[in-house]
Amino acid sequence: MTTILNKETSPWYGMIVERPYAFHALRSDPRVSFTLHAPADFFSNPEGYRLIVAVHGSGRNAAEYRQAFADFADAHRCVVLAPLFPVGIRGDGYSDGYKNLKEEDVRYDRLLLDMVDTIEAIAGHQFGRFYLFGFSGGGQFCQRFYLLHPERLAAVSIGAPGVVTRIDATRNWWLGTADVQEQFGITVDAGKMARVPAQLVVGDQDTQEFVIPDSFRALFESLENYGRNRVERIEGLRLNLAEHGIDAAVQIVPGVAHEGLKVVPYVLPFFESCLGGKP
Repeated sequence: MTTILNKETSPWYGMIVERPYAFHALRSDPRVSFTLHAPADFFSNPEGYRLIVAVHGSGRNAAEYRQAFADFADAHRCVVLAPLFPVGIRGDGYSDGYKNLKEEDVRYDRLLLDMVDTIEAIAGHQFGRFYLFGFSGGGQFCQRFYLLHPERLAAVSIGAPGVVTRIDATRNWWLGTADVQEQFGITVDAGKMARVPAQLVVGDQDTQEFVIPDSFRALFESLENYGRNRVERIEGLRLNLAEHGIDAAVQIVPGVAHEGLKVVPYVLPFFESCLGGKP
């Protein structure tokens, strides 16, 4: 791959190479940004490197998730990309748009792919399929990204999403997938999804019952059978995937409530088991 961001002429290039831990605005949409953990030799010798993407929850703790994967990345020749999708990207204070991948004219799945393209362009290296993790709101993002873009993923770990999208041709997005073609120009392909190793992870104490926000009131009856808490929703998601030939591994983490950093140690062995696959 040809590097399109020249080291000699682009100060932006130098900032990312020299200060990957900073949050860098995405050139295609500076309202969003990303931070990296890049092992010392990545930009000078990127051959063989894989990419881990760690997506924050509602608290936007992107830097913490970047660091949670840093030692693993150093040991396994990986780069960690942590996007930051701010609250109120359209100036209205709305917090949850990124979780559903689409907010009016904003396509968060495309913004993430732009971030990946940016790092590939700087390094002159294509990662191929990448490893995707997210917890809570990030788990919602990952679950829906997996529905739309399985061909981009080497593995996916979906952590404790508050609500999920089921493969369901009778309900529209985001409860189901009936209008995915209309919304995204993409068809859900369960066969491609089945070829991606998938983990569903949640703490065994993550059992606080779901409080219906005002914005969900109209969906209350639809949500009743989606599970009372995150443990039940993980099981419901597993069953829905299994109905479509997708065998996802469930990891129930003992002694953990809704604590994303505490589930990461159970995600690392899963990703490690997948690293031998073809990029």
